[in-house]
Amino acid sequence: MDVRSTPSPNFNTRANNQSPSLIILHYTGTKTATEAHERFCDFNPTDSIGRISPHYLIDGDAVVWKYVDEDKRAWHAGNSSWGSVSDVNSASIGIEIWNSGHDYHFEDFQKNQIATLIDLIHDIRTRWTIPNKNILGHSDVAAGRKRDPGEKFPWTELAQAGIGLMPQFTTHPISKDMFFKVLKDYGYNYSDDYDVLLHAFRSHFLPHRLMAGLLGDDDCAALGSLVKQSNI
Repeated sequence: MDVRSTPSPNFNTRANNQSPSLIILHYTGTKTATEAHERFCDFNPTDSIGRISPHYLIDGDAVVWKYVDEDKRAWHAGNSSWGSVSDVNSASIGIEIWNSGHDYHFEDFQKNQIATLIDLIHDIRTRWTIPNKNILGHSDVAAGRKRDPGEKFPWTELAQAGIGLMPQFTTHPISKDMFFKVLKDYGYNYSDDYDVLLHAFRSHFLPHRLMAGLLGDDDCAALGSLVKQSNI
């Protein structure tokens, strides 16, 4: 794994000296990786809201660029939440993968990018305790506000490498009446709009159902499987 350090000025201290307990995955949403790189390293003291940084970027050649030390709070998740965590930046490590995203071409993620991402996450987890349930996309923690890494992201490939969870459909489904309560208990509490939450859930776990409309049996079975796996 080719890791190159390029410090960003856009970071601060994790609140309450937290250790990372989540990994948040993003696409850059830029036409080139260079464009993202320049933004992550940009310092504008008059625009603190617009300054952003991940801990890492994986570019189109699968080179890993490190911007912020893992024990520091990078600025990648913005206004977001997951379960009891309301300051996701303080609780997470952020990884950007170069991809032009929904606003441009939204290419398939490259095999070498995903192979490097798997290696990087395995390496990160040698230093921090991050459960599979807490390996998430930006859209999971900011449903409706963010769409990345999007429905093309190969979460199944990560799960096959022991990273993150995917439905196994081997358990009793959640009832439709209880689905959204359980979904919020699982972690999806950023929005109170059920359509927004269902879209974010499907984008990660059931991309083939992204435009399926009303809540269905597959959605309920998928959530039941994830709840059981996360409680094992």
